[in-house]
Amino acid sequence: MENKQQIEKVMEMFSSATGLTAVYVDIDGKEISDDDQFPPVCQIIRQVPHLRKHCQTCAKFGGFETMKNGQPCIYRCHAGLADFAVPVKSRENTLYGFIIGGQVRLEDDETQVKDFLQQQPLDLSSHRDFAAAYSKLPVFSLEKLSASAEVLGTLSEYYLSSVLNEEAKPAKESTAQVKKHASSKKEIKQALQYIQKHIHQPVTLEEVAGHVYLSPYYFSKLFKKETGETFVSFVNRQKMNLAKDMLANDDLPVSYIAHSLGFREISYFSKVFKRYYQTTPTSYRAMSRKKG
Repeated sequence: MENKQQIEKVMEMFSSATGLTAVYVDIDGKEISDDDQFPPVCQIIRQVPHLRKHCQTCAKFGGFETMKNGQPCIYRCHAGLADFAVPVKSRENTLYGFIIGGQVRLEDDETQVKDFLQQQPLDLSSHRDFAAAYSKLPVFSLEKLSASAEVLGTLSEYYLSSVLNEEAKPAKESTAQVKKHASSKKEIKQALQYIQKHIHQPVTLEEVAGHVYLSPYYFSKLFKKETGETFVSFVNRQKMNLAKDMLANDDLPVSYIAHSLGFREISYFSKVFKRYYQTTPTSYRAMSRKKG
């Protein structure tokens, strides 16, 4: 069974059990699921091209927040609905995309959607189907939505990770680069997998050395011998590859990109980025858009 079919199987089980919508998007937030799998209110919003792009950015934001925090992230989409994101990864931590669940109203909260309607140049509230579609959205408490997110996260982590076809093309350049450095040393293989899994968080040499039960000194020497790079250089290179892709393909603020990759200081993130690409993140974004 192909990966998409396996993912759809999990989404169907989840939706049947919870009554919530679940859709599959790639790492840029772009839809892999068919449009008709979205709830009707989202289908109406997505008919407007610039609003569809906002939907995709929200999905990507939710996905990377989940990766950064290590647990399903509940967030507000640009239309004020409550969503959550769950990563779709193989056992080897290849990231294929995200399952976005929810698209619900939260209890005692109408303000967000009303604000969204007032801000749009196209009055979606006058769309003959919009009001009816919105009124049919399920209403959840935050506690119930959080529990549903945990269920989907568990399904993805323990079922999908074991059945996804690792031979499929990896979704991220950084994953392919990690595999290039694959080593016959069991400890280094485990270290590379750990780095990839925690790439959206601060990752230290001491932390990874402890994970593979080696002293920091010995691990540092072994890592450089097996990969040809120091630990810090390798980790930063993986993070900068992701940063480059995010800068070129979406409108997320540089500060958000820095924090989503585990950098506490934006100035340090910019310094590291310039070291690898000889330009600042802001300048790189401007140049990539001119080329596009």
